[in-house]
Amino acid sequence: MYGVCLMIEQHLSLNDFIQAKEIPSKDINWPSNSPFNLKFKCKKLNDEQKTSIKGCGIYLISCNNTGEVVYIGMYRPIAGNIINDRWGRHLQTITGRGYNIGLGGKNNSTARRANLLDGVEVSELREAIDHAFKYSLKDRFRDTGYSTTPNRLRFASENWSFFGPANGNNVLDNLTFSLFSIRLQSNSEEASREVESIEKKVLKQFKPICNAEYKHFLHEKMRSNNSIDLITEAIREGAKIETGQDIAYKVTLKGKASP
Repeated sequence: MYGVCLMIEQHLSLNDFIQAKEIPSKDINWPSNSPFNLKFKCKKLNDEQKTSIKGCGIYLISCNNTGEVVYIGMYRPIAGNIINDRWGRHLQTITGRGYNIGLGGKNNSTARRANLLDGVEVSELREAIDHAFKYSLKDRFRDTGYSTTPNRLRFASENWSFFGPANGNNVLDNLTFSLFSIRLQSNSEEASREVESIEKKVLKQFKPICNAEYKHFLHEKMRSNNSIDLITEAIREGAKIETGQDIAYKVTLKGKASP
């Protein structure tokens, strides 16, 4: 008979883990300022902080002012830094502010530009896409290793009142990151398979806006169901099915409360 590992919740500050720094944009030929001027990196962490984000698991990114989970992902290396490997990259793309952000579309930049603009309503971000096309085509319309998507820019556009004016760590204030670590003591290959299976099941049920599975005209009405509580329960149930145990623990890193 399987034993049950109780979930331990830890609530920590996202600002204690990630440093967001404004730097001069490389879009020097634009007729207006480029918003692509923020870099994100992991701060120097103490042992307790390192332990709290270690191991294979499922993670969520949610929006504080709406409570909506906007991304579901998995992290499978037992060793590694989830902030540098995953979260810092996500912040570049889902905020629409990353210094290294890539817009994709190297083989057909005209079609890619139209696709991106279809999902973006806010004028400042639409202008940035147009200026990138006109003045930074080779640098921005390609895979930079920090490539965004129409889905992610749609989310950035919806929340531009938070992301657009941000000049440092206050870009984090409207976001919460939650990490569910699964069976930390299990074999790494086994844990990796379990995490992949759990993520697949949860994504089939929930399709957050910043995931590739999200198709706007099909899934827009589903977004109201993408709450942290509902998705947390789905992850817990998935863990019990795959491993016979509850998730090992949950750590939540939250930005400041929205005004």
